[in-house]
Amino acid sequence: MATFFSASDQELEAGTARPALSRDALRDVLTTALRAGQLMLENGANTARVEETVHRMGTALGAEWMDVYVTPQGIIASAVSHHEHRTRIQRVTKSGVDLSRVAAVMDVSRRTERGELTIAAALDALDRIARQPRLYGVWLTTLAVALGCAGFAVLFGGGLGEFVVVLLAAACGQALRHSLLHRNLDRLMTTAFVAASASALALAFATALPLAVPIGVKPAVAITGSVLLLVPGVLMVSSTADMVRGDITSGVARATAALLAVMSIGAGIWATLLISRAPVALETTLQPNLLVALLMALLAAGGFGVLFDVPYQVLPFAALTGMLAYGVRWLIAYAGGPVEVAFFFAGLTIGAMAELLARRLRTTSSLFAIPGYIPLVPGAIAFRAVLKFVEADYTAGLADAVRAVLLIVAIAVGMGTVSALVRLRHKPLF
Repeated sequence: MATFFSASDQELEAGTARPALSRDALRDVLTTALRAGQLMLENGANTARVEETVHRMGTALGAEWMDVYVTPQGIIASAVSHHEHRTRIQRVTKSGVDLSRVAAVMDVSRRTERGELTIAAALDALDRIARQPRLYGVWLTTLAVALGCAGFAVLFGGGLGEFVVVLLAAACGQALRHSLLHRNLDRLMTTAFVAASASALALAFATALPLAVPIGVKPAVAITGSVLLLVPGVLMVSSTADMVRGDITSGVARATAALLAVMSIGAGIWATLLISRAPVALETTLQPNLLVALLMALLAAGGFGVLFDVPYQVLPFAALTGMLAYGVRWLIAYAGGPVEVAFFFAGLTIGAMAELLARRLRTTSSLFAIPGYIPLVPGAIAFRAVLKFVEADYTAGLADAVRAVLLIVAIAVGMGTVSALVRLRHKPLF
């Protein structure tokens, strides 16, 4: 437990200690700092970033010290000034992903540290961030997500037919998801329903397209690509970051939420396959053409960057991070290296690029790490596990599920290694 010492009169006279704040002023400091943390947590920031921002905001606004504890559902913070202290719990009930808001809150934090904002001005700026609309409209987001998912279909070894089918099915799935979430439907129910709808559309389009155009379509590739818009990439990255820094409670909570989302996706696909009884055989391969693979990875990362509302000025760099990470994975895999090693070095690439770009562009690394992670999602292996469970081959299904988890862990270890090395340097991001 931390012990706090108040400043002496000599320190105050020498100007080496902060003047004491009244209880009312300390309350305002705590309210403002917690508002910043609440906005970040609601929009996809990991707990480490939230704790750091709340602490910096509070001390910049006059508190001697801020003790902060963050969970995915709330923030507990104490503001201390000499013999006075205030403690408050901020409940967080909303959840979503809007990285432009996260970046905007961090900009307010930096301006506050530079002394540019008072308590009232900082609180007003945070309220404006809470009301700001998404950078990208509904139709642009739908198109970007559809293109990103279609890029995945090509990465899984598909061709033009799979690209077209997934483009149509994923666009319909994203439009449906937006409509259901806008009506405040439960997220897990929404995920399962959208997965079932998108996979059913993909299966229908994959069956109908060859009848109209002489082009082959692999139904399994089409179904896999069509549901990847539902992949909980933010939860996966955030849980990794939390557990690497030793915050096991938050890390496990986020990982559990990600697992539930993946299970909902699997349930939706399972329902489609059981109802349709369509003979679907998964025959995915790594895209053999490196240039095509890099282009599709760029498309996938950029499309999901739009979904996550990455700011315009950094979106190209986020897409570039995903492309480079996938390129590293492709090169190691084609050189005959173990798949786990390929995913580990891809994770290292994401972590290194995210940290370098964050320092260069003076923003948060999650703007690059989260979209960069998306092209590496082992969707084909996870889908094969679902197929095996549908066929009642539980042993093979469990083996594929475990393998998918191991690949995700390999990426996480790579990203976590970079994060740990950065923390060892004890240098702030800003």
